[in-house]
Amino acid sequence: MGTQLIPLPIPELNKALGGGIPTPSLISIEGEHGSGKTVLSQYILYSILKNGLNSIAITTETTTKEYIKMMKTIKLDVTREFLTGKLRVYSLHIKEGAWSKHLAPYFLQTLINFLENKNSKTKCILIDDLSSLSLNVENTQILTFITRTRNLITKGKTVILTFHPNFIDPEVARVVKASSEVYFTLENKNIGGLQIKTLKIVKLWGSGGERMPTVNLEINPTLGLRVLPIGEVTI
Repeated sequence: MGTQLIPLPIPELNKALGGGIPTPSLISIEGEHGSGKTVLSQYILYSILKNGLNSIAITTETTTKEYIKMMKTIKLDVTREFLTGKLRVYSLHIKEGAWSKHLAPYFLQTLINFLENKNSKTKCILIDDLSSLSLNVENTQILTFITRTRNLITKGKTVILTFHPNFIDPEVARVVKASSEVYFTLENKNIGGLQIKTLKIVKLWGSGGERMPTVNLEINPTLGLRVLPIGEVTI
């Protein structure tokens, strides 16, 4: 099974990544609230869809309709893919955040059982985010989930995980990092009064060419995600 590089619709970011995102792979995106995890994961998902690969998105933060609308707002229109079944969006959003401590451990188990039973046409799975699904769950159960996720990669699937570092045990985070072909971290920063997102490329296997360790990004409501030239973020 060979690795394919899939370019993102942002030339400057592709250059920083050494050409694009390798697939199949486990892609982990770590970041605090509002750091751009969801947006970056949606760009990767969009690029994979536009390369003709059927995909699934699991969202814990919004409804299916709102998720599609959010992507369209940042210039990632996947309406056609959604209507034709190439993209399936499943919402685990629970009204008023009424997560049950008793039921929490079953979410990960049910989710991985569901994903393992999807047909071979599904080539990409996005889970946004793992932090919510890990609340009140023992580390051993999360680690089992990661192991079973790795098995999906060996079957030619790409899995994208997002998570907040403060809601994942450090030991679990280390295992996720070790298990991932791609590992990004995102941080909110204020430089000279400008609010930016700093993307650190911690780990990236399978890409070619030169890469940059850090990229400054802006989420613009009109332009979507864009790379900020160095001159725009210096004081």
